[in-house]
Amino acid sequence: MNNWEELAGQTGSALLGTLIGGIISVCVARWQMSKSITAQTELAASQHAAAITLTRQQWERQRSAEAAQRLLERLAGLYAYLPSLPDIALECPTLSVSAREQCSTALAALRHGMQTDLLAIQGAEVRDRYCTLVKLGFDVAWRGVGQGDRKRQIRDVRAYLRYVQLTLEAVVDDAAPPPHIEPPVLDRQDDNAWAPPHLPWYRHDPADGS
Repeated sequence: MNNWEELAGQTGSALLGTLIGGIISVCVARWQMSKSITAQTELAASQHAAAITLTRQQWERQRSAEAAQRLLERLAGLYAYLPSLPDIALECPTLSVSAREQCSTALAALRHGMQTDLLAIQGAEVRDRYCTLVKLGFDVAWRGVGQGDRKRQIRDVRAYLRYVQLTLEAVVDDAAPPPHIEPPVLDRQDDNAWAPPHLPWYRHDPADGS
């Protein structure tokens, strides 16, 4: 009888051990599975957030590039009639009345771009340079700043306009903008025209001798 009791006890102990071991194995497996699911969920969430960030960055770059392209067209419009810039506020323009009107329209379009397309560009440096160009244009056209030297007025604004063009082209190309340089002081004693550093060859216009 003792043998049977001993055998039953051993069998029960074995079954209990097996049952406990099974329960532990199931708990461990569930814990590992839960941990794996949590890690996969966190990874998927992280990848989704990264994808959203990348998509937004690409959209912002595209939006900035398109806005910069439209601003470049506004700059080209002013560049075409830049010699008439000092004539805008004059009753008797040095050049033709038609050129003065075209220049005034182009300058107004440049200012309008500051209130529309420029807002779509992310870089504060780009916006500052464009706004500075608008100010220079109005200083010459309406405020008569630097009017003692008409040629230098035009050359200063033209040179800074090219500098802004290079800055906007960098936005279009998603490249680094040209280094910062202080804008020209229109009302100064120096007779030399202002010029940006490292102007690429294709920005030297043979038509104006610069």
